[in-house]
Amino acid sequence: MTKEEVLSKVRKLFELSHSPNENEAALAAAKARELLSRHNLTIADLPTDEITKEITATQTTIWVGSVIRNWVKGLLIHVANGFDCQYVVRRRNGKDPLLTFIGTGADTEVGAYVFQFLYRELNRLVDKALPKLKRENRGWSASQLRYAYLDGAVKRIGERFQEQTRTVREAERAGCKDLIVAKDQAIRKYMEREFTNIKVEYGKRRLVSASAFQKGYLDADTINLRPGVGVTDSDQLAVTS
Repeated sequence: MTKEEVLSKVRKLFELSHSPNENEAALAAAKARELLSRHNLTIADLPTDEITKEITATQTTIWVGSVIRNWVKGLLIHVANGFDCQYVVRRRNGKDPLLTFIGTGADTEVGAYVFQFLYRELNRLVDKALPKLKRENRGWSASQLRYAYLDGAVKRIGERFQEQTRTVREAERAGCKDLIVAKDQAIRKYMEREFTNIKVEYGKRRLVSASAFQKGYLDADTINLRPGVGVTDSDQLAVTS
């Protein structure tokens, strides 16, 4: 496939990424990113006017339970950064908190999908690892070992996202500055309009099991950070627009 043929397909996929159908939009955006990566291309290879003319910001909100642990916040930050999104933890009196991705095109849908996938995978992996961790680390409680493992896994996921996106970010900054500016402006204006009272939250420092942390860090290398988007998976997500 020639470069022109690849870019033609990517342009069509970007058009589909504006679809009101969330699954179709997320699938199109994920496929466009995969095509560019496979052929050693970046979004900077597309004519700027084709991808900036209809840039608008939107949000996708997900629910993950009544308590947002430090590792969940960390995962939210890394995934949002990996998909060019901003993020907000929405605290609501008497109700469970919500996690919101703010971005352009289908970035929020794809980011929410990947977050939910990673959230499930991390819980599956820590459940599998916990019995052995408890046998080998008698001085720590099950919950302490669990969260140390998850902290380590999230740290590694953040590093992997940085490694995967570094080249793309550098190419975009060098050859597609108009796109970056347009996306940043759209997101900033949207947040100023929709989120007028944002407060910064800081995590609490605590001692963790080095053994459990290291186990989670190593196990995170087995997780696919770019899972395929399918109808079945999308239907399982607790996602609202």
